[in-house]
Amino acid sequence: MADQNTSLPVRTEADGLDERLHVKIVDGTTPAQRATVDTDGNVHVESHGNDPTGTDRVVRTSELGATAVDGIYSVTNNTDPSNIGLIAANRAASPADADQIQRLTAKTGTVDTTVHALDVSLHDENGNAFSATNPIAVTVVNSEGGISVNDYATSTAVAVGASVNHDYTVTALMTLSLTQIEASASGKMKVEIKIETGVATGSFTTKWVQFNSTSTPNTSLHIDDTISVAAGVRVRIVLTNKDNQAQDLYSTISGREN
Repeated sequence: MADQNTSLPVRTEADGLDERLHVKIVDGTTPAQRATVDTDGNVHVESHGNDPTGTDRVVRTSELGATAVDGIYSVTNNTDPSNIGLIAANRAASPADADQIQRLTAKTGTVDTTVHALDVSLHDENGNAFSATNPIAVTVVNSEGGISVNDYATSTAVAVGASVNHDYTVTALMTLSLTQIEASASGKMKVEIKIETGVATGSFTTKWVQFNSTSTPNTSLHIDDTISVAAGVRVRIVLTNKDNQAQDLYSTISGREN
């Protein structure tokens, strides 16, 4: 007669008034590899899943045990990316999970319509919005930066009707932003400000002319729309003595080099 298939014996353990079946969950090929139960009675398992290509991947968790989501987007590697919205918490001294109820909004640009910018509201450290009565603190600094230039010259005992040149050559590899010209004399004079047409051309273009008087011996030219002068190019002040005797003439070329 044929052999009969008989079942294996099953062992039970006493558990108070009941007897429970004692079960081990093991690997079919390697029985020594078996599931464990921790002190809380939880069976420890490792979760796996397939990525879009069908490759088996271990599911990761964060330090708090939540599923970790990769924040990196790549057209090649993220063919099926997660779709997660940004959630903000209500302002509180110690915001908790229950405070995370604010969904951030955005607005499409009106000029560059491909830009979607998050709405922004500026507040101070106490949460109060900046306004005309609660202004934001601003420190005004020189926006041009660079190196300050104040090139001074004294032309001594210039004869009546004679002219002298005060030249400043812009430093190599720098650009001068010309901002101010100052000139002074005890008697009458003419002040002509010129810019060279190129490096060492010897040809100059007149930009401004000023005259002083005995009651106003100083001339001051503030250049609101600054002139940029290239490296190696000269700024020239031509000072002409318009008085009836020889006199000293003084001048300063000011700006910033970057």
